[in-house]
Amino acid sequence: MTTLPGVELPDVLGAFDLTDHARFADGLPYELFARLRRQAPLLYHPPGVNSADGEGFWVLSRHADIAAAGADPAFSAEGGGGRGGGGTHLEDMERGVHAGVLLPMMDDPRHQALKDMITPSLTGGTTLLREDELRGHAAELLGPLLARGRGDLVDELAEPLALRAIAGLFGAPARDLDRLSAWVHAVVGLADRRTGLTDAASLATVQAMGGYFKDLLAAKRRDPGRDFGSLLAHGRLADDSGEVPLTDYEREHNYLVLLMHAYEQTRNVLAGGLLAMAEHPGQWRALREDRALLPGAVEEMLRWAPPNPYNRRTATRDVDLYGQTIRAGDKVTLWWPSANRDEAVFTRPDTFDIRRDPNPHLSFGSGAHDCAGGEASRLVLRPLLELLAGQVAEIRLTGPVARTPYNKHAVLLDLPVELLAA
Repeated sequence: MTTLPGVELPDVLGAFDLTDHARFADGLPYELFARLRRQAPLLYHPPGVNSADGEGFWVLSRHADIAAAGADPAFSAEGGGGRGGGGTHLEDMERGVHAGVLLPMMDDPRHQALKDMITPSLTGGTTLLREDELRGHAAELLGPLLARGRGDLVDELAEPLALRAIAGLFGAPARDLDRLSAWVHAVVGLADRRTGLTDAASLATVQAMGGYFKDLLAAKRRDPGRDFGSLLAHGRLADDSGEVPLTDYEREHNYLVLLMHAYEQTRNVLAGGLLAMAEHPGQWRALREDRALLPGAVEEMLRWAPPNPYNRRTATRDVDLYGQTIRAGDKVTLWWPSANRDEAVFTRPDTFDIRRDPNPHLSFGSGAHDCAGGEASRLVLRPLLELLAGQVAEIRLTGPVARTPYNKHAVLLDLPVELLAA
């Protein structure tokens, strides 16, 4: 039992403590999620081994409930209900420092005003991500892998491709890529990428990154370019939003957090999607034989391997659900991977099927907080898949897959493969 002393887990959890990062080293607990959807779609999880504040939280596991909560202002990304902190992590983040300042931890109307300012740069015909550049990056990174016929798809492909794409989007100079690569290779969020634990070294790395991006944003103020960093440095909230102008603090901290969020999402989507194809060679053959399946393949890879296991919300008022009452101030967690395998929504949800249609997965959230960065992940994944499909007959695993023991991001560490030439 891993819960706090004197606290027992409900039987339906089968001794799986959702706060215990170590339990996620073997991947996401899909059997547990299925049991929760059947037996306890609204579950109160008592404080666990990593509940630093000694508080429990509610768990939502069904697609409909998660989608509804994501769209309901009664469940706040910022905080509320008399609680002093808030945010999207299980532990409270300080209001005015993180919660209410960072885009993922803001509520409307300010959240929507900031989102309206930045979203056009990430989606549609106005995106700052250029497919020809993404294809060039992918081809350059694939070259050595294809020549050797083997390698690690995380270290040699997913991680550097995501970094090149997102660093370029945010306007980080190419000369800084080695330094940025060392930083993001070392940490995920505030934690060490290998251990999943926050320590002095990981905090020092994050602090160094914060200083770097503060300086880079200052450079964008002096000499703006056509990049996302310059948009954050100079962009204005719409006059009709009714919101006060962005502060320098909001600009600086959103620069770092949004870059890291976009990078992490893209990295983990690429790695998880490639692992799915390696584990399902029949689906890879189908894609190679019919490239019209590419859009569906991208969406199924996203459904199958969502980059974030959960997001936390805070109840701003009492909410009755399934005969229970979520009290104002309670923490509520939305488990996206469980929504993506909900039998009420998906036929054969535990089957990887690139022909799946429709595919209303929630891998990038729902409601006001559907992640605009999701389109960036799609834009990076598409040309990579096209290049691989044209040159690789099979992606074959050659060793064990390793993951970060962490419940906030689904992070593949090692993905050793053999690439069989077409």
